[in-house]
Amino acid sequence: MDELLLAWTSMNLIFQDLGNWLIAPMRALSYLGQQEFVMLLLPAIYWCWDSTLGFRLGAILMLSNGVNAILKLAFHSPRPYWINTEVKALSVETSFGLPSGHAQNAAALWGRLAIAMRKKWVKWIFVIIIGLIGLSRVYLGMHFLSDVAAGWLIGGLLVWLVVRLEGPISGWLGKKSVAIQVLWAALAAGVVILLGLMTRLALGSWQVPDLWKANALLQNPNDPITPLSLEGLFTVAGTWWGMAAGYAWFTRKYGHFNAKGAWEKRGLRFSLGLVVLILLWYGLGLIFPRTEDTLSYCLRFFRYALMGGWVSAGGPWLFLRLKLADHA
Repeated sequence: MDELLLAWTSMNLIFQDLGNWLIAPMRALSYLGQQEFVMLLLPAIYWCWDSTLGFRLGAILMLSNGVNAILKLAFHSPRPYWINTEVKALSVETSFGLPSGHAQNAAALWGRLAIAMRKKWVKWIFVIIIGLIGLSRVYLGMHFLSDVAAGWLIGGLLVWLVVRLEGPISGWLGKKSVAIQVLWAALAAGVVILLGLMTRLALGSWQVPDLWKANALLQNPNDPITPLSLEGLFTVAGTWWGMAAGYAWFTRKYGHFNAKGAWEKRGLRFSLGLVVLILLWYGLGLIFPRTEDTLSYCLRFFRYALMGGWVSAGGPWLFLRLKLADHA
């Protein structure tokens, strides 16, 4: 397998031979698939544009992240610079490589957003963004081209599946009580964690090869790789449960959040909401331990559940109280 992947690194080297002038734009494109950017984009859409669309984008992104985390463990495949020191690591990642999370999430998020757009030229811009985000990962040495292609394919399949099922599922769940909706959200979160744990256990005694770890440390000495970590599973599960539970409670009590209004109010909503979101993310991240144990995983679930709940319910509730938003 490593011999085949070594052959794939030739594509990384071809991309990197295009020159260092591409480092900044490729990092900028890659940032469009980072957690930090998503933390800006989704609240902006939810609080300031269309809350229903914002929730659906969040749902497909959490689905994609969960699938990606499980598949990474299942394939336990290296990144290019882990096996070929000629490939420069122009970014930092500590998880397995296949499939590319950036490519998959870009196809899922921007693909679903493209479907929501009416103008064809806007749709094409989002398609181009999907392509460039994936190619940026090859240039930065984070993924083989095959990882990116797999990510695009899986992300596209998820968009196709979600678009066909989100209407019937939301209609069916909408008739249930808030408690039942919250339980279904908890069940989905539990399934993600359970499947991830089962995949990890299926690896048995397999360990990350010392060569991969050594090559990775050569280029990122301050960021040792931890590809067997289960952090990502609890991040996804917690965010999804908090977001879905908050959405169920808020919409039943107040109706769908009205993201319209004067631009001054939208700007204030986004600014205030983002400050609290960053405090939950960064502040609790400093306080909570980040070791590989049950307590740390549970606290991580709780932290991201608070963040998801703040976006879908806590923030909108506060905006109504401060008269920064009107009832639907």
